[in-house]
Amino acid sequence: MIAGMPVDRARVFNIPASTPFLRTLFDELLAGRLICGFPQWRDPLELARATIYLPTRRACLFGRDVFLEAVEGNAAILPRLIPIGDIEEDEIFFADVAKGPAQVALDLPPAIDGLARTMPLAALVLNWAKVMASGIGGDMPLVGQNPVTAFALAQDLAKLMDDMTTRQVDWHRLDGLVPAEFDEYWNQTLDFLKFVRKHWPAVLTEKGCMEPAERRDKLIAAETARLAGTANPIIAAGSTGSTPATANLLATIARLPNGALVLPGLDTDLDEPSWQLIAEDGEMGHAHPQFAMAGLLRKIGIERADVKMLGKSNGRERLVSEALRPAAASEFWRERLSTYQFAAHADAAVKDVAVIEAANAEEEALAIAVALRETVEQPGTVAALVTPDIALGRRVAAALERWNVRVQDSRGLPLAEVPSGVFARLVAETALGGFAPVPLLAMLKHPAGKFDPASVAALERAVLRGPRPRHGSAGLEQALSAIRDEMARFRGGEASALHHSDPRLRLDRRQFEAAAGLLKQITLALAPLEKLPAGPHSTADLARRHAEVLDALGVVSDELFDTMDDLAENGTLVIDPADYPELFHAALTQRKLYRDQAGSRVYIFGLLESRLQWVDRVVLGGLVEGVWPPETRGDPWLSRPMRSELGLDLPERRIGLTAHDFAQAMGIPDVVLSRAAKLNGTPTVASRFVQRLAAVTGEARWKNTVERGARYITLARKLDETESKRIERPAPTPVLEARPRRLSVTEIEDLLRDPYTIYARHILRLAPLDEIDQTPGAADRGTVIHNAIGEFGKVYPADLPRDPAQRLLEIGEKHFRPLMAYPEARAFWWPRFRRIAEWFAGFEANRRARLSRLETEISGRISIPFGKDSFILNVRADRIECLSDGRYAILDYKTGEPPTSRQVLAGLSPQLTLEAAILRNGGFESIASGASVAELLYVRLRGGAQPGEEKRIDFKDGGTPDDHADRALTELTRLLEQFADPTKPYYSLLHPMWKNHYGTYDHLARVREWSLAGDGLEEGEHE
Repeated sequence: MIAGMPVDRARVFNIPASTPFLRTLFDELLAGRLICGFPQWRDPLELARATIYLPTRRACLFGRDVFLEAVEGNAAILPRLIPIGDIEEDEIFFADVAKGPAQVALDLPPAIDGLARTMPLAALVLNWAKVMASGIGGDMPLVGQNPVTAFALAQDLAKLMDDMTTRQVDWHRLDGLVPAEFDEYWNQTLDFLKFVRKHWPAVLTEKGCMEPAERRDKLIAAETARLAGTANPIIAAGSTGSTPATANLLATIARLPNGALVLPGLDTDLDEPSWQLIAEDGEMGHAHPQFAMAGLLRKIGIERADVKMLGKSNGRERLVSEALRPAAASEFWRERLSTYQFAAHADAAVKDVAVIEAANAEEEALAIAVALRETVEQPGTVAALVTPDIALGRRVAAALERWNVRVQDSRGLPLAEVPSGVFARLVAETALGGFAPVPLLAMLKHPAGKFDPASVAALERAVLRGPRPRHGSAGLEQALSAIRDEMARFRGGEASALHHSDPRLRLDRRQFEAAAGLLKQITLALAPLEKLPAGPHSTADLARRHAEVLDALGVVSDELFDTMDDLAENGTLVIDPADYPELFHAALTQRKLYRDQAGSRVYIFGLLESRLQWVDRVVLGGLVEGVWPPETRGDPWLSRPMRSELGLDLPERRIGLTAHDFAQAMGIPDVVLSRAAKLNGTPTVASRFVQRLAAVTGEARWKNTVERGARYITLARKLDETESKRIERPAPTPVLEARPRRLSVTEIEDLLRDPYTIYARHILRLAPLDEIDQTPGAADRGTVIHNAIGEFGKVYPADLPRDPAQRLLEIGEKHFRPLMAYPEARAFWWPRFRRIAEWFAGFEANRRARLSRLETEISGRISIPFGKDSFILNVRADRIECLSDGRYAILDYKTGEPPTSRQVLAGLSPQLTLEAAILRNGGFESIASGASVAELLYVRLRGGAQPGEEKRIDFKDGGTPDDHADRALTELTRLLEQFADPTKPYYSLLHPMWKNHYGTYDHLARVREWSLAGDGLEEGEHE
């Protein structure tokens, strides 16, 4: 109670949730029913004397528009509208009394806020972490010494400091906490808070600033003192007085001669015993939506019966009051809900309530979008989604775009998520991360970069797919030069690491020049960050360099560069440059960008922004536990018992605030409640508010609300319904001129098993791209092992060196060198290759004892009829041995699983038999036609417990390798004769080696779609 203010002079009003708050407020003001000394506002100038305090800036903006509607075009001067939480914007208002409290307020130093506050606090966190890490004071209480973690902890620390100031808790009360009662972690954080208490005042003194919460409270206190003697009309509306300073201001205004306090949605239906429980129920009382207003009425010294009602209730408040009554009073439900009067009341209360129970978040968003669009189909209507779930709001806005419905998201968008902010972070990650392919490509393809798409595509295909190039822009330049040289060798007929199907072969000189030009452009632009001197740098220095880079790239964003300037001015943290991108992102997240969508009739509100709003239909979305109400988040600096002992708000206070927001929104006549059964694949639990509402509503009535909501789900599902159509196995029949006339022996297996692969690769000329920043895989391992062993055979075609294993290792080191930067290659593959080398030395000694000549990496080809034309079958054989009896052995190295003898003899894996056919038909220049093949052998090189293994083809049917070579050539000739017919389709997966996957182009052939339905062709069937 305020000294000297009698209770009977307090003027307190209530506007129920089911009445438009701002419109009712102004109607009552203009009608003269709020202020005793101003029965009517006949003189328009009189309104200028009135001051109205509203909870937020947004409420003031909407209040201005509602006031203009209330005066209905008549001349009037808008009353002064002031947000209670931002009185400092109106300091000039205190100048009319340049003495006493008002003068004190004008003399207050500026508030320290934003990065100017967070950066020094983060520095204190890091300093304390270093002290703890050095062993002084015990174990370090913080999660590492990462500056990004310190920055996040500093933000939480700032909130705690604000909370202690707001709740008027003196920092010296920390000394009263008993360390022995708490876990050792909390003892250490308590020591840290005392450390901050000691050092933080010096930071404030140095900067000439004061804490923002302290400054706000002093301004509110000065305003409270100033108002105590005023005779002007003063009204406070929409605030619940949840902080002591605000409660003092509201109590003062309620007792002014021409003052009035208007509460939002005071519960006048709850019985008195239950009302008393709100204050007495401890932690559970904090979670009740009326907790703050109950405390405010006690402070003023009045009862609920003394509060005058403004406007009319539609009666739904009673239902919500019952649903949200204190848990300790829920025993009254049986008595109160069973009455005839309540049943009739409940029928009317839920008549215009619908409940959407969607399967998942995507379906919920689309159903909400349908409900919102349905409302705005009627001219002049306004609809809103109210939700604390930011992701849900974005999904709904995206869904409404399909109908070109304008949406005003009042919550704003963090600067870190607007295009310029995302691009700025990608620039920092690229420059400071060694031009790693993923962030580099994301930067180059971002719309804010405005890079030439053709040049970006050329650079991507040339060097950014496959294994990562060496570090930095210099590594990219070296890789680009190396690829250009390899292409020149390939096109000149020389050996190259490039495969004939490699997409890089299709890059021409102009494209390479474009890629080189783009690389030069970004190298020059990013140089201020990439060419940093070694060692730690201040955040300010990094921010200045970052801004220079963004300017060079042509980025235009005032909001972004304001943040960069702020970082440059306040970036006192000295960090490793690698930590800068994440710290920069955290700094951007603190700021929001608000965009006004003119003409919008659909709004998306957060819970704070929704207060005092009124629309024709409201959708309350995300009504699941953990979202609305939110999860109770712990304080990293003070435990729950510590907060309770200090008198700080408990986590349940947030539940009470969100419960009040729920109750207020339920007052709008047309309400849709929405939730998803699963979020991110995890089942959800319906919000306790919804569960309680369903319980008091009754099963039959609630079922009706769900049925009304199901209509929106049905419509949402119909939007994306498509006509079901059977997918057939693809059967492309290209013209004869387009069909390939040349294949390698390894590709013949594709022609047999999966002809569609040949169609896609050689007719459509589609080459699969490597993954971006791909780590070396089995194919890379096989290539380097093949190349090493192939070179060994070429260098020593006759006599082996003195130490063949050591010499093979020396050759292998050269081929493995590009892969040794990868930990798995160094730790896993190289030891295996050492074992392969030891085994291969013995293998070579045994084999060469029976040879007269050895050919390795030898090319061969033969011509086969193809309709009226001819077909070239070519091969590059790993190894051909001329045995001492004049016959030949053909060997192929496999680092994976080789085909079985059964597959080879059945003709499904004809690589070795076709190599034998080429040999017998004079396809190798150094081998005469008609030669005989004695042996076909796969050499399996794994490097495991059994490093190598000879897998000889076993001719169980009694035939010879020559017989099977001739048969393979005959079968291939017959197969080519079929494909020389333009009506022969290139089917997908005729003989798959594995049931779940075979071809590189399975996704293009839509194998999963047609194979599930069946297509009438059995595996292995030829046509």
